[in-house]
Amino acid sequence: MKAEYVEKQKEYEIKKARAKALKLRMTCTICGEKAKLNCPCGTAQYCTTECQRIDWRDRGHRKACKKIRDDRAAEAARAEAPPSPPKPVVYGPAPRSHADEIRARIAAEHEAARARREANPEPKPVLSAEKGYVPAMLMVGMAHREGQGVERDLDEARRWLERAAAKGNAQAVAALDEMNA
Repeated sequence: MKAEYVEKQKEYEIKKARAKALKLRMTCTICGEKAKLNCPCGTAQYCTTECQRIDWRDRGHRKACKKIRDDRAAEAARAEAPPSPPKPVVYGPAPRSHADEIRARIAAEHEAARARREANPEPKPVLSAEKGYVPAMLMVGMAHREGQGVERDLDEARRWLERAAAKGNAQAVAALDEMNA
């Protein structure tokens, strides 16, 4: 029984809201009298032209009314207009993107680094090995053992690997063990 009462009450409130809205649509926006004139935009009603003049001149509804009408006309024109044709397909190179600019900058940085390396080359491994740099000693010994970049010379390889092993390089010790095996 209570659920029916709540439902009836909701229906009554909806009807009352509709009646109130209808009454507002039928009353003058300015003075509240019964409306006889509708505004072209449909959002305001007037009882006399005097009330319309007050709303349009003093309250600035004329500009708002014109904007509302223009918006509605533009919307209607968009609805009636045929859909725009698809964009033409363009064959050829794609336009440059941000990624292309980044790639070009990276390539320029690499080129500059290559030029710096050529201008100031790293010291030769033999020079570093002769100065006592242990990884260079290992590299020179392995190069002589394998014949990479120099003639294969096992005696020279053993000499460099023994010097590196004497300074505690484990790879040199392992390479010497391989040579002696």
